[in-house]
Amino acid sequence: MKEIRLQDLTIRTEIFLEWKGEVILDSKLARVLHEIEQKGSLLTACRAVGVPYARTWERLARAEEMFGDKLLEARRGGPGGGGAKLTKLGKELLKLYLDAEAKLGGSLGVISETKPVRSMPDLAVMGSNDPALGVLIGILKSKKPDLDIEVSWLGSAGGLAALMMGDAHVAGVHLLDPVTGKYNVPFLSRYWLEGRAVLVRGYQRELGLAFRPDTKVSGISDLLDRGLRLVNRNPGSGTRALLDHLLKQAALDRGIDPSDVPRLVKNYEREVKTHLEVAKEIATGAADVGITVRYAAELYGLQFTRLVWEWYDLAILKEAMRRDIVRELLNLLTSKDFMRTVKRMKGYRITSETGKIVSD
Repeated sequence: MKEIRLQDLTIRTEIFLEWKGEVILDSKLARVLHEIEQKGSLLTACRAVGVPYARTWERLARAEEMFGDKLLEARRGGPGGGGAKLTKLGKELLKLYLDAEAKLGGSLGVISETKPVRSMPDLAVMGSNDPALGVLIGILKSKKPDLDIEVSWLGSAGGLAALMMGDAHVAGVHLLDPVTGKYNVPFLSRYWLEGRAVLVRGYQRELGLAFRPDTKVSGISDLLDRGLRLVNRNPGSGTRALLDHLLKQAALDRGIDPSDVPRLVKNYEREVKTHLEVAKEIATGAADVGITVRYAAELYGLQFTRLVWEWYDLAILKEAMRRDIVRELLNLLTSKDFMRTVKRMKGYRITSETGKIVSD
């Protein structure tokens, strides 16, 4: 075995832009911003730099939250026609990083440290985490092993935003509009997708409160009244939106200012990205209660109190509907193979509407 010699080692420096000890920008995220400027796509930038889309999305969202302003803005269009560009703040942040690097004699190495990739995979599925959709994509991958299929769990709102920016072909969504009581359809227009995307009916799934057998939970109000430790979902997810809506209603019923809810609910800021992570946190004792699908709760031996049967649908760009891989995905959605599997997953219901276009 060849030994490493000290003189063979390469010295590298890393620059971080921080605020109160929290890293806002490092070399990888800076390269992503640079690639967005060059290629006009967040997905293409992530693939070129070699970083996960979902993790990059989270970091950008966190930075925007801290600045109180956007780093990216969408350009209308579909895959290849839409995209993203840096805002004035985004450009200034990248310039600050590049200037700091130049002073230290460094370089982003955008040519040497990025790799040539296709701008879009054969299929990009983003949006709300769902075990059944994971099964559907798994079946598709087994039938099409040579295709480049990218999946990122961003939450329903994140999926629609990715669709709007042209970074996704398909977005899994389950967003309830409290005003109309309708799922998903009202949100297409809010993301500039009306007329550009169709909504394909997916299936129903049972969403509710999961808890250990020794922690009896009767409803949402217990989170305000009993000091139970919550495991929350990520902002932008349909599950988080539902929880926030229900907590707001419970607070108003008690004469509590809804803005006080994050302070009153223990561990409100403790967030995970998937239903299985929620169930695992509760099963291991890291949390007492959380909202998840029945399937995940029962998988971890938890008790479950139903809150709602909801629609989980697929928003698809109209131009993507012409793609063979998208048509194959929709064929599998109504296939006996998939339906047989979903029927074994507790808390899911295939209906006569499954696979039909409910909004175009």
